Amino acid sequence: MREYIDDLDQIIDYCKCYNELDIEEACCMADFVVEHTFLFQSKWEMERTYKPVTFKKGEIEWDYIPFNDPEWTYAMNRNRYFLILSQAYVFTGKEEYVKTFIRLMKHWITHNPCEPKYYGSTWRTIEAGLRCENWLKARELVYGSPYWDEEVEALFRQSMEDHAHYIIGHNDDFRRLSNWGIIENHGLFVAGLYLEKDTYIHVAKERLTKAVKLQVLEDGLHWEQSSLYHNEVLRALLDVAIAAKNNGIVLEDVYHEIVKKMVYAHLYMTKPNHIQLANGDSDHIDVRDLLVRGAYLYEEPAFKALAYEKVDFESIWDIGMKGVKVYDQLEAQVPNKPSHALAASGNYCMRDGWEEASTYVHFKCGSLGGGHGHLDMLHVDVAYLGEDILKDSGRYTYTDTKERYELKKAYAHNTTMVDGKPFTQLIDTWGYDKVAQPVQGRFITHPLYDYVEGAHLGYMDLEDSVYVSRKVLFIKPQIVVIADTFKAKGNHTYNQYFHFGKGELTVKKSQALFTGKQAKATLYSLSEVHMAKTSMLSSETYNHLEKLDVLTTEKENTGNTTLITVLVLEDQNNPMPHTLRCVPICTQGQILESNESISAFNITLPEETYTVVMRHDESLRRLMVVEGEDVFAKVALIHEKDGEKKVYPIVY
Repeated sequence: MREYIDDLDQIIDYCKCYNELDIEEACCMADFVVEHTFLFQSKWEMERTYKPVTFKKGEIEWDYIPFNDPEWTYAMNRNRYFLILSQAYVFTGKEEYVKTFIRLMKHWITHNPCEPKYYGSTWRTIEAGLRCENWLKARELVYGSPYWDEEVEALFRQSMEDHAHYIIGHNDDFRRLSNWGIIENHGLFVAGLYLEKDTYIHVAKERLTKAVKLQVLEDGLHWEQSSLYHNEVLRALLDVAIAAKNNGIVLEDVYHEIVKKMVYAHLYMTKPNHIQLANGDSDHIDVRDLLVRGAYLYEEPAFKALAYEKVDFESIWDIGMKGVKVYDQLEAQVPNKPSHALAASGNYCMRDGWEEASTYVHFKCGSLGGGHGHLDMLHVDVAYLGEDILKDSGRYTYTDTKERYELKKAYAHNTTMVDGKPFTQLIDTWGYDKVAQPVQGRFITHPLYDYVEGAHLGYMDLEDSVYVSRKVLFIKPQIVVIADTFKAKGNHTYNQYFHFGKGELTVKKSQALFTGKQAKATLYSLSEVHMAKTSMLSSETYNHLEKLDVLTTEKENTGNTTLITVLVLEDQNNPMPHTLRCVPICTQGQILESNESISAFNITLPEETYTVVMRHDESLRRLMVVEGEDVFAKVALIHEKDGEKKVYPIVY
């Protein structure tokens, strides 16, 4: 396996020049580990911790479960801190970091033989795969230390052999379809390189190629519907591709085609501030390092344009100074179209540009995914000026607790509910029943606006069935219209939920004002609803919990019902005066006001006016006259500026 001995000094100099804070953090975390204090806060720790746990030297319990959460145990046995110790060593030259690495590794090997009794704790296959990566990358950095002698190398090598043999013996249906299989076989691949075992390399290549074909949807997203696990899988696949490139090993073309497609999907699913969406079981993470590695591998200008300006601390250890040279010489160019439909997974990503302050709207109308999925059907995210306006509530924990269930439920998302009932039933922390079927509608992107629609069948089993649909119209750059329609015959109670980001929410009659750090948003309801402010749980990362403001609306009605919501976004430093009013509709000689079947309203800004016309009942397929303009469309936008009007029939 390639070692960085030839350019390690250059890597160290590069990091000292561009990554001072990362070096400080690595040394600080390494000092904790030297004292046998464990706190898992590295960037790609899947389950972060915030409470340190300290063991007496020589008394580490590798299967210890603090806080009643076995995820701590799994993180402990992934040994990411071995790599941190090694990084601290190359920056400081302190042999104590190497001695700690060796001491802990020996203790782990001695107390955790690869036997069935440990398979559910310290020897889960996913941890075995991650250990292969972490151990091998750490070894490369400390190999020149006098404490890494022949005895240590022999012990290390035998353990790598045990890991590879263990992983190669597990290949069931679960692993072929789960992120576990990819992460495990990533470990098998790099172990095969180190051990120089063609059999391990061949099996890993074969399994990984089959896995990406099965697990990655046509739009490039991982089927489990979680940004975190899409990116964990992508991180493993990129690492395999880089290791193969470094060692002159050829992967199948289809492998690279799918991985590149995954990077593109990642690019669209990431908010303008470079933080991944919190959909499903996901955390608040800046994910630009994946774009750096994707740019190095595929020399794709779009990847570099939205990644870090310079190769980052996470990536430098993989791509080395050769990668820095390739990256620095690569042209940066944003994709031509900022908005994109990831239709296979039902994720629709709309934005007005690629700047960090751009407006971003995400709409979900797709499959639930696996156990990492949440009840987020028809959920909407909105970001503006680098801040979350409407956001997903996150995950917090995997333990079978009230918080786990609360954060998975529908009302923890920006969606709707009927009669207080869930459209999909939770069985337990990982399982579901009566899963709502998505009904995908149209997606249209235009320089002036983006539009998407979707529905689901989650309430069709009620005695009086209800068909739920949502239309989202994004008028660029600062207006978002959400139209929720419920088709029913009887009487029902309808609720909407709007989870806001960090800031202050005030509610007055039929409107709410959200004030963030720089952004503010005014939410108007054009329907007669009861509007209330509350607070609900929100989690940026695993083991981190807070309460944020939530707006709820409620309406009881008989027959078809439509709830229209308009969100106007503003910069507090550059406010945008505006007015909002409903306008009459003339059709077949009648003057109609907005109702459950049809809506028309305009938003007047200082220099222009937008009039939105929406038809919610297909039986009203007729010519309409709105603001003096003929309209024949299901959804239309009338734009008036400089005394001129133009009608945009968006959907017929």
